[in-house]
Amino acid sequence: MGWGGAASTSRQRAALAAAVAATAMLVGIVIFGSRGLLHLRTLTAEQADLDGRIAALLHENEQLRSRIHRLRTDDRALERLARTQLGFTRPGEVIYRFGARADPAPGVLP
Repeated sequence: MGWGGAASTSRQRAALAAAVAATAMLVGIVIFGSRGLLHLRTLTAEQADLDGRIAALLHENEQLRSRIHRLRTDDRALERLARTQLGFTRPGEVIYRFGARADPAPGVLP
């Protein structure tokens, strides 16, 4: 017959069961481990989010650089800023300020 008969078959089954268990454990570690595929997926999404934020900040920086350049070189832009934010006026100019207009009640015509 064979080399060990029933004892050999039971050892083969035990070895196969151990190999299947080890493989299942390794697959679980690869997928769910601290550096597994799920963690990689989370990191990839986080990187995409950070890349988007970086692009937005780079765009904002470029706009601010452009504004700084305009304020340093364009007198009209500087005057407009001084007038709107600081309330500066030219000699002889008068500024009239009006309060916010209240909205009439619904259904009432002006």
